[in-house]
Amino acid sequence: IIKEIAKKDSKTKIELEKIKIKLDLKKFQLFLSTNNPKIVHQDVKIPITEVKIYSKINKILNSKIEINQIIFSIKNFEIKDLQKVAVRIKPSNFKTYLLNNLEGGKIEKAAFDLSINKNFKILNYQANGKIIKINTKIKNNFIIKDLGFNFIIDKNLTLINSINASYEGVLISNGSINVQRNKEIEVKGKFNSQFNLDEKQLNKFFTKVKFFKENKIKTKGLLLHEFNLKINEDFKIINYDYKSKGDILESQLTLKDTIKKEFIENSIKKILIEKTNLEINFNKQNKNILLLNGLYSTDKTNYKKFKVRYNLDKKIQNYFIDLDLTETINLNLINFQSNSGKKNNLKSEFTINNNILLFKSIDYTEGKNYISVKGLKLNKKNEIKSISSIRVLTSDENKKNNDFTINFGKKIFISGDRYDYTNLLKIISGDTTSNVLKNFSKEVVIELKELMMKSEVALRNLNLIGLIERGKFIKLSAKSEFSKDKYLDISLKKDPNNKKILEIYSDSPQALLTNYKFFEGIKDGKLLYNSVIDEKGSASKITIENFKVVKAPAFATLLTLADLSGFADLLSGQGMSFDILEINLREDANVTTVDEILALGGSVSLQMSGYIEKKTGLVSLSGTLVPAKMLNNLVSRIPVVGNILVGDKAGEGVFGVSFKIKGLPENVKTTVNPVKTITPRFITRALEKMKKN
Repeated sequence: IIKEIAKKDSKTKIELEKIKIKLDLKKFQLFLSTNNPKIVHQDVKIPITEVKIYSKINKILNSKIEINQIIFSIKNFEIKDLQKVAVRIKPSNFKTYLLNNLEGGKIEKAAFDLSINKNFKILNYQANGKIIKINTKIKNNFIIKDLGFNFIIDKNLTLINSINASYEGVLISNGSINVQRNKEIEVKGKFNSQFNLDEKQLNKFFTKVKFFKENKIKTKGLLLHEFNLKINEDFKIINYDYKSKGDILESQLTLKDTIKKEFIENSIKKILIEKTNLEINFNKQNKNILLLNGLYSTDKTNYKKFKVRYNLDKKIQNYFIDLDLTETINLNLINFQSNSGKKNNLKSEFTINNNILLFKSIDYTEGKNYISVKGLKLNKKNEIKSISSIRVLTSDENKKNNDFTINFGKKIFISGDRYDYTNLLKIISGDTTSNVLKNFSKEVVIELKELMMKSEVALRNLNLIGLIERGKFIKLSAKSEFSKDKYLDISLKKDPNNKKILEIYSDSPQALLTNYKFFEGIKDGKLLYNSVIDEKGSASKITIENFKVVKAPAFATLLTLADLSGFADLLSGQGMSFDILEINLREDANVTTVDEILALGGSVSLQMSGYIEKKTGLVSLSGTLVPAKMLNNLVSRIPVVGNILVGDKAGEGVFGVSFKIKGLPENVKTTVNPVKTITPRFITRALEKMKKN
């Protein structure tokens, strides 16, 4: 035997201690067997532990030795030695993979049973064994380490079990694969995975996903995976199904760009997830779904429930989210603020197609408060392209302040029982930093039974007809009433120079001005507001006549005690009386310039000017306060002394007080010079108003 092998393959050396010859009467075969032969092929020791060679007896009786079956076992065959042997075999995909994609490890044990014909062509085969600690390269730098498994193989079936491996923080265990070969090849398998991944490791898994590159993600959890493949004779996948189910124990997402919206009280930089169930399903029928159901937090302490369903279609991505909110929501447009002590919930179903975002529905609830948006479409710049309807029902301090519907058809039609119009002036003038309706140019019709504000001064029966162009009013006419004989009129139109002219007349100034601290406490009187608006900014004038200030600042209140009429006003509890207040403002993108504020009252008169920076909120105002007009008049009537102290012109004297107000919003400082001659400018303006009245 040794000589015959040497003749056929001079590079193979073999040593045999003894060969047993046995007769198998059941199979009517003769077989030879030997244990632990010493075989060296191309200087590589082949660790065969047992060999059996079968031959039919009738062939031997005819003086022909024809081998029809070979059985052999190997033990501890290193993969590097197997690769050396494989160098000289015929080219094939298996050879390429064996030489280029495997590293380390060994075949710990294996047994092979080969049925062959007289030309040594394999007719049938069976094999079983165990492979341990192999590193295998799947694609590029995708390397699975410490791969180990048991296997059983025949012509029609491959069973692989006890699969264990690791890849970049993912541990694979208890895996099994079943390959059934008939006309079609069916592959079934399952395995457990335990993962603890940071942003670098996740980037290797999702190299083409921009989200994982831009944001930092850490995640830890356990999953059970199951899969099923069907492959035809041409090795094309004709059907597949993949399922994964398990738990995300903890996860942290650190955003590249902080979420900071005007309607969210606190900015969001990190999102934490824990105790979350995860389900993934991919299949040929395109029913590809990702489900998440668990707890999340944006402040590391207050965890709330969330659900996410994601249909993983190649062209259209469909999402459904259901989450309890941890953040306080502020919607200035309708004067609504959520209560952190109540359950807030947001549900939404939306799709993404070619970077177009279409919300089928957005439903927000907080107790009895309800806001619903239908058919919202956003373009690539996250601008509103179209919308179907909005339904709003909210309360402020347990009192209903909004109950209306907006329908977007050929016209924008707003109707309902109640609307909180706190920010009505800003909406009409278009003086906001963002314009959510910039893609809309339509007629607007508003019919509301009642309008509310913080001042609790209600407007009734508002009827408005207007026209918006690129989301801003260019024309409108509105009428409403406070009570009998008290009205609100608003008009907006364009002049020949294409500037917008906004005019507002109100028999109740506090209904429009309560939201501004400067006007806090104004009572009674009439208001006239006029503003000229263009692309660069606006110039406005506010005039209020015959009003009282009930909640005057403490400094001004003390000064009224120097005057008898001011003292009388305070004792009556009716507030400080003023004949007129006139304010002239100019605004652009950066600053609000106060050209002049002039107030004339029975006990206090005031002139002020300055500016307010919009970006920083820096306030810089200065002016003059005259607290004792009656006392000034009294002194001015004293011969000689009056002329010296006060001067020839009425009101010009030493009783003026100058002041400056300057600083950022949280640190505004006021300085006062209590002995200051009143400026001629103040006297001139005061006399003009007195004469006019």
